[in-house]
Amino acid sequence: MTHQFARRAAAPAFATLALAAAGAGSPAFASCGAASCTLTTDRFVQGSWDSPGFYLDLRAEYLRQDQLFSGSHKIGADQVNEETLERETINRNLVATLDWAFGSNWAASVRVPYLDRRHVHDVLPDTPGDPVVTERWNIRRLGDVQVVGRYQLPLQDTTAYSISGGVKLPTGSHTVANEDGAVAERSLQPGTGTTDLIVSASARHALTGRDALFAQAGVMVALNSRDSFRPGHRIDFALGGVHQFESGWSAALQLNVSHRGRDSGAAAEPDLSGSTSVQLSPGVNVALSGATHLYGFVQVPIYQHVNGVQLVPRWSMVVGVNTLF
Repeated sequence: MTHQFARRAAAPAFATLALAAAGAGSPAFASCGAASCTLTTDRFVQGSWDSPGFYLDLRAEYLRQDQLFSGSHKIGADQVNEETLERETINRNLVATLDWAFGSNWAASVRVPYLDRRHVHDVLPDTPGDPVVTERWNIRRLGDVQVVGRYQLPLQDTTAYSISGGVKLPTGSHTVANEDGAVAERSLQPGTGTTDLIVSASARHALTGRDALFAQAGVMVALNSRDSFRPGHRIDFALGGVHQFESGWSAALQLNVSHRGRDSGAAAEPDLSGSTSVQLSPGVNVALSGATHLYGFVQVPIYQHVNGVQLVPRWSMVVGVNTLF
């Protein structure tokens, strides 16, 4: 199988996220407490790794977290014994990834997220009968930028492998306040304030000229703390497949597993941070013209477990466009 034939089978394998998060040429790493989708739109996964030049991916994410969970169970507001009752977090993220392949093996990418985040919670009174205080934040800021390098091993018949490494930079603010001057908790901020190491590995196998499978695993770990806060480590795994139809569109499916450790430090909430989720992500991809594609995915949780009490999404959505030039 030629590289071009392998690309044709894999190019529609769109799904996000990762990292991150914050996330994303790597997995779109980011917490779903202040969230971005865990889908991966990695250029290597899509099979276009051997075309020197630039690849641009622009995607919009929507995640509404309005469901309270304790452990792995949904709970009601009357079951919360914390000082603060979380009501809702709405994340509308725009993520731009520019990837440059300067040969058939080496590539580098920069991922820049813009976060539009709305959060509402109630501060419960110490004395019964006293009024409940509702606090709101509307955060519109750039998030933490990721810079990642990638090495793709030479194609092994119908299977390809790659390894990636890079950093998440502390470019996003971690001191955003609302109109009343209340600084948002650190897990809601557009940036963590820390420099994080990102490492991932990917494999892609072409089954036929129209079908391909891929797997990707990644880790993100903070290398330092900032203002008494250190985000928990992040581990992501994605397994997916794609089928190309003759009419210029394809169907894809990903299984995304994400685990985040507890945050630490005096400014953190270790008892109310950290989670594990398993999500199923079906989607479609449509060729617009030439090397440009439009894609859309829905991400549905099939298992969620949180430490303490946290808000989780019922579903999330990603739409985007990418092109080679």
